[in-house]
Amino acid sequence: MVQGIIEQNRERVDDDDGHTQADRSDQRKTPDQLEREASLRLEAIHQYLADRYARRSVVARTVTASGQMLDWVPGESQLRGGVVADPPEEDRPFECHDGERRPMPTAFELQHERAERGPRGTVPLVRKAIDLIRPTVGLNDWLAKGPVALRRMPPDSPRELEYPETGSTHKYADTSQSVTAYGTEGEISAWDPYVEWSNEFSLGQLALVRGSGSGKQTLEVGHQEYRDLYGDWVPHLFVFYTTNGYTEQGDNKGGYNQDVDGWVQYSNTIYPEAISSPVSQFGGAQYVMRLKVQLWENNWWVRVNGHWIGYYPASLYNGNGLRSQASEVAWFGEIVDSTHAGTTRTDMGNGHWPYEGWQQCAFMSNLRYQSSAAGGMSKYKATAWASHPKCYGVEEHFSNTDAWGSYFWWGGSGRNSQCP
Repeated sequence: MVQGIIEQNRERVDDDDGHTQADRSDQRKTPDQLEREASLRLEAIHQYLADRYARRSVVARTVTASGQMLDWVPGESQLRGGVVADPPEEDRPFECHDGERRPMPTAFELQHERAERGPRGTVPLVRKAIDLIRPTVGLNDWLAKGPVALRRMPPDSPRELEYPETGSTHKYADTSQSVTAYGTEGEISAWDPYVEWSNEFSLGQLALVRGSGSGKQTLEVGHQEYRDLYGDWVPHLFVFYTTNGYTEQGDNKGGYNQDVDGWVQYSNTIYPEAISSPVSQFGGAQYVMRLKVQLWENNWWVRVNGHWIGYYPASLYNGNGLRSQASEVAWFGEIVDSTHAGTTRTDMGNGHWPYEGWQQCAFMSNLRYQSSAAGGMSKYKATAWASHPKCYGVEEHFSNTDAWGSYFWWGGSGRNSQCP
């Protein structure tokens, strides 16, 4: 009987036994019941992926240098109407900024000269190696942003939402600005963080937000390592959205990448889940992903390193949410601590601290937001905070006037003498 497993990344382990905290309700079930339920949960996820892939209009199939499988489909096959929208403008080359701190852009696998791509007019959709996807949670939780989804409370409850009793905690090095916005842009340094457990992740991202509670709606883009989602221990480009405060995932409701309907792929070289290289090196060369999101002709377009890669139709959202604008812009680092044996050792950024600075820790720079529907941009002037400052930190520089514009350092090591 195949079951999901929680794996420990053996790349950096000392004396922990890897014991996982059990849900209290599970303690009342027999081993056979638990085994059967675990098997059914994983079977549902595998069947969901198999059914999803079977519906694709696949013209060709290729494999990238890293082994990632891609289905190439006609762009118009993604939409019922059959017409993929046009981006706001032409692609523009990545330009390095002046100054002593000059990061370089990452490159994605299909951008390399010898990369195999599909026929003209087709776009790539990732086909996960299903047997490598082995989470222990149910389908809605697996599709959620983290190991578990938020839960809606009964209508008569004083609280609208509740975190499930799993012991997992999201930890942040956060910056955000409450402002009417029609997009945002900036750079996120690209590292390969150590992630201790398969049901934990480490990421750096942007988010556009409007609404609250179960009415909260977001559009999110960033760089993430998350084995339970991708089946490996390397970072990926990701997109994510929610229309309901992270409570329900599924087609046109919310979820990651191309695992749910919503995202429309436009580029034939950069796509959600793509792997980039090289990554930044401690004390050496620094690499970034330059990201931009722009509301254009009723679509939220995403640009990566100068290339428009796709969009979320604004019609996914409602009038109180992101249908026509955002009310908050955020750029931040985030990890999930799934509470195995003490605080996780999962890195945020590269595991080093904000005070270490250039070539030593992670940064986000040249941060701006779109302050007018016509495309005008304004400087990002956010408030910064760390949810667990002894584990992960953030240092803001939003009054900066040099080539980096508004920027901040972020990251940390997780478990340490001050964060046991």
